[in-house]
Amino acid sequence: MSSSKYHVTLTNYARGLSQDLRSTLADFIAPEVIVPAATGQYKSFDDKNAFQILDTSRAVGGPARRLEFAASDPTYNCLPQALEIPIDDHERDEAGKSDPLGIEQAKTQTLVSSAVASHEAKVFDAVAGAIAAVADTGAWSGPANDKDPIAELDAQIEALATDTGMMPSRMVIGLPAWAAIRHNPQIIARFPGAAAVGVTRNQFASLLLNPDIEIRIGVLSRDTTKWGKTKSAKNIVGSELYLFQSSNSPTLYDPSFMKTFRTRRGGVDIVRTYREESSRSDVLAVDWTEDIKVTSNICAKRITVS
Repeated sequence: MSSSKYHVTLTNYARGLSQDLRSTLADFIAPEVIVPAATGQYKSFDDKNAFQILDTSRAVGGPARRLEFAASDPTYNCLPQALEIPIDDHERDEAGKSDPLGIEQAKTQTLVSSAVASHEAKVFDAVAGAIAAVADTGAWSGPANDKDPIAELDAQIEALATDTGMMPSRMVIGLPAWAAIRHNPQIIARFPGAAAVGVTRNQFASLLLNPDIEIRIGVLSRDTTKWGKTKSAKNIVGSELYLFQSSNSPTLYDPSFMKTFRTRRGGVDIVRTYREESSRSDVLAVDWTEDIKVTSNICAKRITVS
């Protein structure tokens, strides 16, 4: 194997492609924060004391109230991540010489898309492990349904606002959960004709205590079986709904529910190439760093829809 080389053109292409894919749920629920070093501290907002109002008055000649990292503040550690894909010599022969970068861009796109799907799965694995579902909520489908989704969601929005002083700004709904909501008779009854044409996200949001909440539907799936086995696809978010607070410009200090700490924006540090003679292939490799953290579990509510 020869030494790897930094591929400038493909690196720029991968970064641009990664930016185009930033509308994914992973970036919506755990937006990236660019950090100055691979390790460092961040502010955690995991109890009500973190949201106490501070006395900002200052005596004449006296010091100001200072906000700073404490020794007890948690740390992030952006660990290296990587994916690679081969380009067999036979593939190059079949592609021809008219578009020498075409096959490399296609392979790079496959790498970046795979990295995005993998990152989304890791984000929601972290979410599921950090927050328990609110008890006695979410029974919104089936013939025995007698729960009103709007009333239950408004109660959780109010609880979040009371605990933190902020209305939850975002909501993520797994595709199975969204199907249950759209077919819920109490939702449909609020919109004449909805039984025939369905309820939109904007209509659903307009019913909530915070009608300006931004809603995304989780549609990505992952294969739950091992490589080489028969595919068994499963929606990544599943029958879950998450209400949470997230800043449009997150930092190390703000109380967003989740964050992805990275050393470089867009999730792509570098695209490298190297030659692997034993497999008669050139190999493309994408490298990046990240650390996914729940930075304020008090800023979110989870409802399992059934």
